[in-house]
Amino acid sequence: MTRKLILKKREVNVLVSLKWLNTYVTLPTNLDVDKFAETLTMASAEVDAVIKIGQEWDPSLVVTAEIVSIDKHPNADRLRLATVNYGAEDNQQVVCGAPNLSIGQKVAFGREGSELTNPQTGKKQKLKANKIRGITSAGMILSEAELGISDNHDGIIELATDTPIGLPLQDHLGDTILDIHIWPNRPDMMSMVGIAREISAILNNTIQHPLKYNLEASDNNQKIKVLVENENLCSRYIATIIKNVSVGPSPGWLQERLQSIGQRPINNVVDITNYVMFELGQPLHAFDLDKIDGNITVRSAHKDEPLQTLDNLERTLTPEMLVIADDSQPIALAGVMGGKNTEVTETTTNILLEAARFDPVSIRRTSNKLALRSEASSRFERGLSSHLALDATQRAIQLFIEITGATPPDNYVDIHPIPNENHEIQLARTRIDTLIGFYIPTTEVISILENLGFSVKSTTINGGDELFTVQAPWWRTDITIPDDIIEEIVRLAGYDRLPESTISGQIPAWEPNNELVFREEVRDSLVKLGWQEVITYSLTTKEVLQKVLPPEEIEGFDFFRLKNTLSSDREILRPTLRHSILETIERNIRLGANNIAIFEIASVYLSQKNNSLPEEKSLLTGAISGFEINRWGQPTSKPLDFFDAKGTVENLLENFDTKANYEHSEMFGFITGRTASILVNNTPIGFIGELSLDTLTQFGISQPTILFELELEILLNQLKLQKEFLPISKFPSVQQDLSLLVPYSVSVGEVQNVFENSIIVSSAEPFDVYTGDGVADDCRAVAININYQSMERTLSKEDVEKEQQKILKQLKKLYDIHPRF
Repeated sequence: MTRKLILKKREVNVLVSLKWLNTYVTLPTNLDVDKFAETLTMASAEVDAVIKIGQEWDPSLVVTAEIVSIDKHPNADRLRLATVNYGAEDNQQVVCGAPNLSIGQKVAFGREGSELTNPQTGKKQKLKANKIRGITSAGMILSEAELGISDNHDGIIELATDTPIGLPLQDHLGDTILDIHIWPNRPDMMSMVGIAREISAILNNTIQHPLKYNLEASDNNQKIKVLVENENLCSRYIATIIKNVSVGPSPGWLQERLQSIGQRPINNVVDITNYVMFELGQPLHAFDLDKIDGNITVRSAHKDEPLQTLDNLERTLTPEMLVIADDSQPIALAGVMGGKNTEVTETTTNILLEAARFDPVSIRRTSNKLALRSEASSRFERGLSSHLALDATQRAIQLFIEITGATPPDNYVDIHPIPNENHEIQLARTRIDTLIGFYIPTTEVISILENLGFSVKSTTINGGDELFTVQAPWWRTDITIPDDIIEEIVRLAGYDRLPESTISGQIPAWEPNNELVFREEVRDSLVKLGWQEVITYSLTTKEVLQKVLPPEEIEGFDFFRLKNTLSSDREILRPTLRHSILETIERNIRLGANNIAIFEIASVYLSQKNNSLPEEKSLLTGAISGFEINRWGQPTSKPLDFFDAKGTVENLLENFDTKANYEHSEMFGFITGRTASILVNNTPIGFIGELSLDTLTQFGISQPTILFELELEILLNQLKLQKEFLPISKFPSVQQDLSLLVPYSVSVGEVQNVFENSIIVSSAEPFDVYTGDGVADDCRAVAININYQSMERTLSKEDVEKEQQKILKQLKKLYDIHPRF
């Protein structure tokens, strides 16, 4: 059976079976697991969860058993009658509907009265004898779901064939699993032996290393030769021919250990390679030797070279990917997954065992590019020691001889162009005391480091300072500087010994940050207007940017690319927010949203001359998409348009006592005539426009969308930070609505400015645009609400009429604008 633990194992976590761990380091007999987990968290790696399996199973009622016979159910086609031997004098017949039931199977059996988990409710329930389609069934052959191991209810648990009958299942499958978070710089802890080393140092006891088979390396004189084309991508490659392998099921102890950490046993050859990886931390791969054509070459893939991996997917490779190839084709994706063409099957008799040290960056890039994550790639990409490859090879050979009956190999090929480096690090006592803040005796320092596998020498130098000469063990690839060693000392000495002290010194005075305050006020203003803020990734791709930026800008732009990107969709620092907003709108429409009004305030990254660092600009980008809302709060058939978005911009600026002017503009991806530059004090601060159908189609958006963009730093510089009081007129105003025929070449903002330049016009607000019957094709009818008001006297009808005629003459002279009526 495969144990699918309820707690999902994350990429940088390992599952550790205490039963398995106890074979390497002796744990206390009456171990308090929760306290032990806390100790491990404080001194080494964080234990995210403790999973206790089997403690609730009654040892007398939940036992191991064997299926001795199977008969058809007389009243049901999908049910069968299984006779079970569970170690009692008489066998028990039960009704079972599991598809994987077979005679001779070793299974988990729950007798009447046992407390089991109901898969439908997830609650505990006592097992009672029941009639199922007329046949009494007093007991149950159990799946993982009934035992509470996982929610898998597809079939019964299949135990190893050598499992004793009548044994309490608690003794056979019961275990405690630690879910341990591993830091990216500690690949040595992604193994049982690695965790055992840490625990032995914490408990100050010895570690029992697994048995290995010692053999000599050959000078590439085996029947198969190995060529490594790029030593920087593969600093070590060990190949061993192992003959006369008998492929079959793994022994029970091996299956049980793999199952305890959520791994599915496959066959003894594959299980051994997986077992050694989880035991020592070194990924291995077994090729069917007889399927290899010629010799082995570790090389970069050819462009568009095909490879079917073990997951049965056809993959197209690129030259950035490292492959293992024979004389005719790739046979594995180095460090990630093997190829289907050299897969070990039941007919395999000879294998080629691979153990290597691949470049971490190359493996991670390949894994991300193909969206192919594996246990092997997660280890290689953290930087394994090349020494580990030999240890794992020797351990695997020992298991192949014991389990598969293989002939012991005479030698192996070891291509090791870049040898192990093992530097000595000088560490001064004064540095330890300064960094830690308390004194740790020399004997304790040496004891801690030696327990962790370091070699240490202590000497006294001129001036009386003590100097430690430290050499890290080969598996500690993360130790490079003195402070790394000090971290090792303090974590095992105990963080609780760090002295407590209050903050000393004067707290610095608060200094205002106008930019930060302004951004928060902008956010608040837009939220009050009913808009929603989004936060999107600052990384994108050139292909996405081509949808929103003109080709000449794309070609001339020096993009900032990540060297080691986590995803092929996130490789370039974005120079605009437009694509992010449009991607968010598309996603919301696809999920059923009708009306969308979103904005983002974030940095964009632009290239600078003679500077390798980008220029960061703070932008506000917002967009609306949808339909107008009626008085009952329901969307109408009229789409939101340019003026709805423009109204938001004007409301936003009014909160800062600022008005904007709008000038006709043309922008890539926007509709000509529905796009305008936004100016404050004649300074451009951004633009607003309706996106073209072509742009919307590229993002999968099928409804009109209007987008605006403001440069916040420029806008802030144009604002009056100190607000001025403007007196309010005590005289009544006169309001008039006027419809004007405005040519398309003239912006409405220009018309508005002419009105507002009048000394007695307090405001002029356009409120409607009409095109159609009665209006010439080269213009549109713009309706404007004009507010006349004087600070000195009440205006008469004649005053207003006189001023209006004066303004109309000016409009006709400047722009050839006439009243519509």
